[in-house]
Amino acid sequence: MLTNLLRPWILARLLSGTAALALTIIGVLVAWRVLRYWRVGATSEGQLALERRAELVAALVQVALGISLANVALTVLSADRLTHSIRGAMCAWGVFDASPWGFTALATSGAAAAACAFWVVLHRLDLQLAKPTLTKRKFVALFLVVPLIALDLGVTTRWVLDLDMQVVASCCSVGLDDALGASESGTGGPRAWAAWIALAVASVAALLSFASWRRPSRAVAMVTALCSAAAGVLALPAILGYVAPHAYESPHHLCPFCLLHADVWGLGWPLFGFLFAAAVTGTAIGMVELQRSASGEPDQISQLERQLGAWAGTCWTLTILLAALPVVRYAVVTGGASLFP
Repeated sequence: MLTNLLRPWILARLLSGTAALALTIIGVLVAWRVLRYWRVGATSEGQLALERRAELVAALVQVALGISLANVALTVLSADRLTHSIRGAMCAWGVFDASPWGFTALATSGAAAAACAFWVVLHRLDLQLAKPTLTKRKFVALFLVVPLIALDLGVTTRWVLDLDMQVVASCCSVGLDDALGASESGTGGPRAWAAWIALAVASVAALLSFASWRRPSRAVAMVTALCSAAAGVLALPAILGYVAPHAYESPHHLCPFCLLHADVWGLGWPLFGFLFAAAVTGTAIGMVELQRSASGEPDQISQLERQLGAWAGTCWTLTILLAALPVVRYAVVTGGASLFP
């Protein structure tokens, strides 16, 4: 429905996605020239001009990829603000669920943002090297990132055009809480196990990240990447099934989008933000380690791994603390009573 495009949050989301795609397409055009004519170590006038153009476009693409990272939050914000326009939608869940393209749009936004983050890390590594040995590899990677950005914009556009503001949507208590809560019969056993497993893997990822910060090595880098990726996946069901119910003080309320609201201190924004940053930076340590031989500068590889390790370790620590906050608060308020019957 074309009238949906007149809504400010939808318009802002589509314009930001279009800007990111336009800038990255410019980057791809230059990337094609780089792949054809780039010669590491050459000092010809054409090579020097190509290097300057590559640096300029890489900076523009970095800005565009930053916009794509922000588009994840903007996608959720758009859905949350549309709850006032769709009857029955109490949070972003109802708006996403109102169209078969809703959660697909959110997933593609997350995938594009993660790909953008990895590209930015590779770009920063290339800038730190004395010789631009990774420039070709960086621009080849751009050919993989741009289709994701285009897919994100296309699916998001399809979602907002498919939204019917006249329908009565299902709120999270009907579409999510009843289905999952009934399947677990209100017990905390499976949820507790999921939470403990996620906590253990996230704690290991945090320790390994700090180990990469203090003394980077190939073995530590690769294990850190695997643990960070696994912890990022395991954290989502743990937050949905165990952390969220403690924040709402209701064993059947599992919605992750309600965590964004003020009645639970807006806990979801920093929690999911630090979780995303921890998973991406931790996994990026392994990606950087894989460039050690091609870069020819192992010291620069180790330096970037130390920086990423410090960021990943800090973000994992903050994620764990934020996830534990509602559980600890509930235990203190109730004197240690169990939330689950």
